[in-house]
Formats: sequence, C-alpha cells, structure tokens
Amino acid sequence: MISIRNNRWRLRAALLFAGLVAAMMASALGRSAELAVARPNIVVIQTDDETVRMLHSSYIDRHRKKHRTMPNTLRLIGDQGVEFTNYYASIPVCSPSRSALLSGQYGHTSGLIRNLGLLGGARGIADSAAWDGNFAAALQRAGYYTAHFGRFVNEYGNASGYDERPVPPGWNQWATDWTPGKARRFYGYKLNVNGNIVGPLGSLTYQAWKNKDSRRCPAGGLSCDYHTDQITTRALRVIRHAPKRPFYVQIDYEAPHGVADGNGQSEPASRHIGSADGTPLPKPPGFNERDISDKPPELRSGATRLNRRQIIAIRERWQNELESLRAVDESVERVIRTLRSTGRLPNTYVFFIGDNGAFFGEHRYAGSKFLAYEASANVPMMVRGPGVARDQRSGAIVSNVDLAPTFADLAGTRLLIPPDGRSMKRLFREPKKVGRRAVILESYRLPSNALYTHLQGEGIETPDDLDASSSAVVPALNYTAIRAGRYKYVQYEAGGRELYDLRLDPYEVSNRIHWPAYRKVVQTFQRQMKWRRFCSGRTCRKGTGRLPLPKLRRH
Repeated sequence: MISIRNNRWRLRAALLFAGLVAAMMASALGRSAELAVARPNIVVIQTDDETVRMLHSSYIDRHRKKHRTMPNTLRLIGDQGVEFTNYYASIPVCSPSRSALLSGQYGHTSGLIRNLGLLGGARGIADSAAWDGNFAAALQRAGYYTAHFGRFVNEYGNASGYDERPVPPGWNQWATDWTPGKARRFYGYKLNVNGNIVGPLGSLTYQAWKNKDSRRCPAGGLSCDYHTDQITTRALRVIRHAPKRPFYVQIDYEAPHGVADGNGQSEPASRHIGSADGTPLPKPPGFNERDISDKPPELRSGATRLNRRQIIAIRERWQNELESLRAVDESVERVIRTLRSTGRLPNTYVFFIGDNGAFFGEHRYAGSKFLAYEASANVPMMVRGPGVARDQRSGAIVSNVDLAPTFADLAGTRLLIPPDGRSMKRLFREPKKVGRRAVILESYRLPSNALYTHLQGEGIETPDDLDASSSAVVPALNYTAIRAGRYKYVQYEAGGRELYDLRLDPYEVSNRIHWPAYRKVVQTFQRQMKWRRFCSGRTCRKGTGRLPLPKLRRH
C-alpha cells in the first residue's frame, strides 16, 4: 500500500518546480502591479448547516410582527446576482463538504470522507494532497493575498496528530477557530491568529445579563466577542487594508450550527435572543412523513413518526437557529458596505454558500444531515460580481466541487491538483443555460470495501475500520447518488435504491424506483452509476446526454 504522504512529497516537488517556472515567466513577461490589481477580488461567506428554507425564511417576533430572516443577504447578493437553486454539497456533512471546497474533488477522489481520523477532519486534510494543493495555494502563487476567518474543519485545534499551530499552506492571513475538545462556542472560544492562540473571547456564561455584549454591537468601538461579529470585524480589516493586489477572503461562520456542549443548540447574539419566539415550524410535504413503505428497508428500520415533544424541540431549534442567522445577515451588510466604501465592490465577486443542510422533521428525521435528501444536500449558493447577471435564478446543477475551479478561472490561474468539478463562470453571465450536467452525492459512514479498494489503488492510506460517528439521528449508511436533469437516483451499498422525480415531487415523498413508467430512467442511471461512482477529473464532468422521460399516462 502506498501512503498518501509519498504523494504529498511528489506534489511538493512538482509545486516547487511549477513555482520556479511561474517566477521565470513572470519576470520575462514583466507583469506589472497594475495588471495584478485589475484581477477581481473574491469574498466567500459560508454558513454551517444553513438550509435553503432558512435563507428564504421569515421569523415572527414577540409582537407577532413578521420579518425576513436574511433581508440583507437576499437584497445585496441575491438581487444583485444569481442564486443557484440546484447547488449541492457532494458529501452533506461538515468536514467532507469543506474538504471538497478546498480541493475541488469528490470525497472518493481526495479520500476526505469523514469528520475525523485518517480520512477526514484536521488530521485527514493534513495528510492529503489537498493540504499543499488547495485552491488558496494556487491563488496565492498567482499573486493573490489570501485570508481565512472562522471555522476550518472538525478537530482543528484538538491535537489531531500533527502540529496545528503553523498556518496551513496557501494563506497569508489566518484567524481560525481553535476548538480543543471538539467544543463549538459562539462565546468563550479561541482563535489561531497567524500561529498564535488568542482568547478565550467572551464568556461561556454569556446568557447571564452581566456577560452579554452590548445591544449596540457590532457598532465600531465596542468590544463585541460574539463569534459572528468578531470574525467579521477581523475580515473587514483585511478588506480595508489589503495590499495593492487582488485578494481572496473567506469568512466561515459557526452559525447556525449548534454547539457541542450544553444543550446542543445554536447560540444567537445577545441582542437577538428570543427575537424569533413567535415563529412556527415549517411543515412541508414530507414532514413527519406518514407513509414510508416505499423507502428502502435500511431507511425504514427504526424510523418511527415524531411525537409531540420531539416536534416542539425541533421548533425551538428552528427558532434558535434563525436568531443566530440574524447576526450573519448583519455581517453580510457590513461586508458589502465596506467593499463599497473602499471602492472595491465593482471588482469583487461575493459568494454566499452553505456547507450542508439539515433535517427539521423531514422524512421523520429530527436533525442531522448526511443523507441525499434535498433538506440535507441542497444548500444555499448565491453570487454577485463583475459580469454576473442580476436578480436571476439558475436551475443549473452544480456542486461544491465546482467552487475551486471557479475561483481559479476568475483569477486567471490553474489549480495545483486536478479537480473533479468545473468552472461556473459561464453560468454567471448566462444562468439559464443549464446544460446536461450530473453531480455526485455520496456518504461513507461505515467501512466500505469497494471504496477502500479504490482509494488504495490511488495511493491513499485507509484505516482498518471506521465508526459511524456523530449525528446518530439518521441511519449510518453508505450510498452514492446521481443528481441530473429532473431526477435524483440513490444507490445504497446495503442494496436499497431510490429514484425521485424532483419536477413532480420536489419534497421526495414518492420513491419511483419500481414504477413501470420510470423503467428506462432507472436503467439509464444504473448504467451511469457504473462509471460515475468513482469517477475522477474529466470523467466526472461528462454530461448525461438526453435523459428519458417517464411514460406517464395523461388523463
């Protein structure tokens, strides 16, 4: 078995050579600083566990008045750009999703399929090709000033088997959550600021009135320790004072994800506590699904209907997380205002994305994510910037593996490791040209002989075993899904299958895998699955061709 560490040394040698060649070319061409400045800036704002429904939600306050949860985000990014309604997290869970963003690769290519251990989290990334070859390193080599603020990946700062204090490759500025003991805190947290551990910031007992931030936060001149406010303030300093060259700034909020200690709920800013107390829980079709007899046996097992107490708890969580997103929305306004006041906004792409979704009672799941259902895998994605169409919605099927190649394309450079995704730049100008794209959704919470054999063939070291760690609310299953056209086809390693026609059934209530009208559709996806399951590079980017239509009877 070839360890991935050997691949990392080969990659470093290749990167060194590439850097020397690039330096020689730059010298020969005499590129000026003025040309560098002309390249666009890129700002990425990412939330944790935010669903599409949350982005477009409203909350009801104690006085029964209705308010948009994220009005600034929708007005300043969505209305000024393109919202991608079919944007997916390739592995809908924390670290694997963030790894796909960094690498531009599916988990079955990078080997980063877990939240922790050899194949995920801080240790997994440090041992992978994505450590030295992430997109930020490519942008940095192309002359970009790169900065990261907020959440990185699970277990970062938790002594995961390597020295985590040095700033990872690719970043000029680094102010990232330092989370020993896996605790996720909005107050009382620490940051790794360019290799120095800072904090704790704020008090863990923030709900006591004497420890709350001022209600005037995040106004200037105040000490605002709430995580969302703090990392936004740090990011704005870079935007205001960045060197005279293009910059890439990534802001990763903890919100609306809950904390790992205490009651597990999200912590809103002091000024927003209780502001959504009158908000009802959305109950779309599929909420507490009445009949799941059409679902595969591995999903039906133990999936009892939610009781009244569980539904009340889900409602409280929904209200709490909407409250935590209000500070994110205020931060979006601060970012746009700062870009405008510094004259940088016309030449800046601003992305708003989520890492994965979450369940709020859909299909009888009280929480968690992982599964390929829309509530878990379909997440927010909006962009504004030079040349981007305004106030448009695109139905193009895209994924988080597309972001790294998109950033490289916008910056006029190439990635350092081959991506599975492709640039979305064309879609920014022509959002209605959706094409015949397919993307992969996958999850490996259990040992997988098929995956391990594939990874070992690529020189990636695999563990003897994996546990089904974290979020036991949903069943621990391995699956691969194809999202293409109007369909989603899911194949579980345990044998079950699902097919959903999202045009007719957007809430995934009716599994059509055994419907005679969809026989040709199923056969098409069975053939596609054989070569897409462990695809890499250009193979992943192949279109589906014309997909068959269901032979439905017209009444």
